[in-house]
Amino acid sequence: MIHLAIEEPRVEQFFHHSKDEIIKVLRFIVDNDIKDFSIDSKSLELTNEQKIKLNSRIEVFHGNREMGRSWEEIKNELQR
Repeated sequence: MIHLAIEEPRVEQFFHHSKDEIIKVLRFIVDNDIKDFSIDSKSLELTNEQKIKLNSRIEVFHGNREMGRSWEEIKNELQR
């Protein structure tokens, strides 16, 4: 299960996580078309449907780690 603790929005802190954790978070953001990062206590909780979907994706990832992309691929895509 992914646990994100948001204390203060600092991008440099994000990149202190492991490559796998960063990729999971970036994929979640992209897959869910997240555009608004304002903090709202109600929006911090995932719905049951979101939890089920996320856990399913995590299980698929752990079952086949080759399906992911390298950090270089993601970084190049983000720089476009």
